[in-house]
Amino acid sequence: MSMSDSHESPNLEDLTPEEANRIIHSHRKVRYGTACWPCRQRKVKCDNKSPCENCVKREHPQLCSYKPNKSASGKPSSIPPDLSHSKKRPHSPDAQEGRSLSHEARESIRTYAVEITRYVGQNSIPALLREQTATDEPQDVNYIRQDMRSLLGLDNSAPFPLMSSRHLDRLTSDISSELPSDREVMKLFRTYKEIPQPFWGFVIDIDDLESRLMIYLEDRAKNARAATKTTKPVSASWLAILFAVLAVGSQYHETPYHIRTRDAQKYIQISFHFLRLGNFLLRPNLDSIQALLMTSFVLLNDMKAEASWALLGLTCRLAQSLGLHRPQILDGRQSPEIVKKEMSRRKLWWTCLWHDTLTSLSFDRYPMTHIACCPIPLSSTAETDGWSYLEAMYHLCQIISDRLNPDAAATATYTQILTNCADVESIRDKLHPQLRTKDACKSAMDRLQHYAIKLHTSFVVSVCCRPALQRENSQLEKSQKKYLADKCKENLTETVRMFLAMHQLSVIPTRSWAFTYHGLSSAVLLGILGETKADPEVRQLQGDLISALSATAAKEQTSPQPHIPRSDHDIELSGPLSRALTALKNIYDHGSVVGPTGIKREGSISGPASGTRTPLQINQLAGFPNGYPLYGLGQDQQGRGGGAGGMQQQMGATGPLDPHQSAALAMAEMQQQNGGQQIGAGAEYQGGVPFNMPPLQQPGAAGAGPGPGGVMPQDMSQFDPATYMSPMDLYDSIFWESPDPFNTGVDTMNFDFLAHPPPGQPPQQQFYF
Repeated sequence: MSMSDSHESPNLEDLTPEEANRIIHSHRKVRYGTACWPCRQRKVKCDNKSPCENCVKREHPQLCSYKPNKSASGKPSSIPPDLSHSKKRPHSPDAQEGRSLSHEARESIRTYAVEITRYVGQNSIPALLREQTATDEPQDVNYIRQDMRSLLGLDNSAPFPLMSSRHLDRLTSDISSELPSDREVMKLFRTYKEIPQPFWGFVIDIDDLESRLMIYLEDRAKNARAATKTTKPVSASWLAILFAVLAVGSQYHETPYHIRTRDAQKYIQISFHFLRLGNFLLRPNLDSIQALLMTSFVLLNDMKAEASWALLGLTCRLAQSLGLHRPQILDGRQSPEIVKKEMSRRKLWWTCLWHDTLTSLSFDRYPMTHIACCPIPLSSTAETDGWSYLEAMYHLCQIISDRLNPDAAATATYTQILTNCADVESIRDKLHPQLRTKDACKSAMDRLQHYAIKLHTSFVVSVCCRPALQRENSQLEKSQKKYLADKCKENLTETVRMFLAMHQLSVIPTRSWAFTYHGLSSAVLLGILGETKADPEVRQLQGDLISALSATAAKEQTSPQPHIPRSDHDIELSGPLSRALTALKNIYDHGSVVGPTGIKREGSISGPASGTRTPLQINQLAGFPNGYPLYGLGQDQQGRGGGAGGMQQQMGATGPLDPHQSAALAMAEMQQQNGGQQIGAGAEYQGGVPFNMPPLQQPGAAGAGPGPGGVMPQDMSQFDPATYMSPMDLYDSIFWESPDPFNTGVDTMNFDFLAHPPPGQPPQQQFYF
């Protein structure tokens, strides 16, 4: 057949429909796609570069591929079924009506899977496989075959593993009706930008977030008025940042306590839902790390310090999986865009290290970020013009992580302690000139940051000197302990003073757990130390601190939610901080950690401030041995020291003893059996700070029973713990409890699952168990 014959028109009378269709399809022009796979998916114009401009702008250049088979090699499960629109399944009218809101909400949220380069060590199997690949293959985890990634632990195509997609869709539908108004969003965003952001820097680029927020709100307003909605999708992790910012802004906004708490809890729950929607466990990114940091911060300020510390550990693990801790050498040959991205990664890692280290210091636990990591991100003018507040905090947390972790602190010598103190204090001299002294401050923010850096550094110096307050420390001589104890008291006083100075200008110290913990714990430790109880300045600071933490706020008529207590106070403390404030009030009002009825392990801070009471006068405190009365002792016995051998006071039944009390009693019994040495109120432990042993009942005294050596302990609840415990032991007993690690039944609930009959049995059958 010739070429001309093949183009001759067929006989229409003999042409069948099948033949006509064959001719039509054979003459159709074949179109070959020239755009890369991401641009074809988004249906946008591609410039055919490698990578193209669109992929570079959207920060996924590794996905830019022109190979037709690359898009088909991935599993369909990498895209959630509810976001795939290639096939439409029929739904009943009722089901379609119930899904309409969820579908509309999902249309504006981009949750599809994006390949993210994950960090793996050089000795791992994926790294060894990478070395065996050809040089023209991409050098990241994407080069590994999809069916091999799960075996190597690198498969991230699965949906969120801890919640079904059906429940995620239902929550998304509910959240769409909870979105705040534009005015509410901007009000809380401004609060966050003006108050928390300069002091913690959770959002790496706050100006970019604000710009994108303006565009998002404008598009939302246009869609509300337009008949046809032109939705521009945003990522779920970006929405997580937005609602986390609203949650933090709610905590610092000028509203009553229960309103702030209600809004903060609502917004942080929405933020965490968007984290789950973006599958933050399997596909973390820089946005999800920032949102998780703010989530832990909200929990911390809501007096859930343990939950915050646990979530910080997860956040740091996810940051490590992205390689944020790994440095990239910047030698001046990189483009400004690459330098900016590297500095953003460093800032995010050091923000993780900051909060992990500072929270771990409060619990005296080992920070998990104590690893070799990237250098501290400094501005180009830091060496000449001085450090900013955030840069100074990075350096302070580096010292805490390296030298004040439990292992390093336990073996620190006197010389090392002095070096640590000097290095911490030298941070103040390396700040910006307007932050170094109060007189040099040019704005209210400068003065607040000046006070804040002095508060943090003073508290850390007091932590460095705490070995001088411990009974069991034998590495220090008595003169060394005396010097460190005086330095510790000086810095504890400065910490409380800076807390109150900040409180006069802002709500930051009383709304932030870290500031409140540093100020309150310093005041309590000052009250425990005998030499400072009669100090007029210390007592003035303690009274002002109690008033600040007990300050009342404007009342609101609306009722709070059932789980949020109504309060007349500006803040509500719980857990260790509540116990610490109760102890501080007892010290201020009664001169002892325990009040007339004993210290309460849990309680409210409601009631009049201690400034309205009639506290003990300074001369009354000075009349007692070591500055506090010895409860259970007569006046004559107090004057003589109240030793265990001369103690004849009759007490009631013996109460349960904690480990500190048992250890003190055992030591007293051993000393009495070995020589009958009197241990009175004037005894000193090795730290040089006076303390007293508890009185013991002698044989024959009323209520005395058989015991080791014929000596029975009296009711310990009637005695001041400061009489038989070292300052640090008493401090730890106030702030930290040792919970039972086993399940004690506190989480029990009545939830009867519907029993199903055995296979083949009718539902009405009686079950016998």
